[in-house]
Amino acid sequence: MPAAVKLQQEFGDRIQVILVESQNTGYEKSVGFALKAGWLGNGAIWTSQRPFSTGSNGLPSFALLDASGKVVLKGSSNALHSKIVEEIERMVGKPDYGDMPKSVQKVYKELNKGKIASAYAMAEKVIAKPGSKDASIVLAAAEASLAVVQGRFDSQVSSINWLAENGYPIRSLDAAKDLVKNVAKNDDMKETANALVEMLEGDEFKQQMKWDKSLTKLEMTIYENKEGDPRSIKKIEELKGEATGTPISTRAEGLALVAKFAKK
Repeated sequence: MPAAVKLQQEFGDRIQVILVESQNTGYEKSVGFALKAGWLGNGAIWTSQRPFSTGSNGLPSFALLDASGKVVLKGSSNALHSKIVEEIERMVGKPDYGDMPKSVQKVYKELNKGKIASAYAMAEKVIAKPGSKDASIVLAAAEASLAVVQGRFDSQVSSINWLAENGYPIRSLDAAKDLVKNVAKNDDMKETANALVEMLEGDEFKQQMKWDKSLTKLEMTIYENKEGDPRSIKKIEELKGEATGTPISTRAEGLALVAKFAKK
């Protein structure tokens, strides 16, 4: 566990560590323990919903996925830690494109810079004119790259909506504004991204933004202190009451439970 948290801290938003509670301990109790251990507040995601099975009966076990969702490595995280680090460094460093056509490599390079609209346009250009040499291979690779670019856009839109629907409107708005910049040259994508910004800057989220700011401050205090002190818990529960009926209230309820478990 500490090694996974350290990887999240070291590589930041270039990777996403998801820690899954798998011994029926209960989410709040597990995360309460993690809070006392100082493992929260670092970008790692904690969940009790298993995304898939690694096929291993022992713990700790892991699966390392690449950006497309393909399993690159799995097994015992203790035994394979050095291999995990090696694979992550390879994936977040200079990608290995193998024998991929150079024109399509450029699409992925652009996408890896976060330039979604530009990558999309480049893929469309290759599809329109794949060239005479190995045209069918180039065309297939270009069409696959276009699907990847579209998938990246769709996943970012889904992420923005998830943040908004689960009590993180500030992070959602920041992500939406970044997306607008990255799709500025694609009219359809830009329209979708602008609609998200407009929604999050609207009246529906105005009060939620204020609650989010207050709750995040309380959350970070708890993470830094590694415990749920009575004063913070009381403030969180008060905020939960004020925000009743909104995702902020649900988020506050979860944080209060975690803080209470850490207090024990």
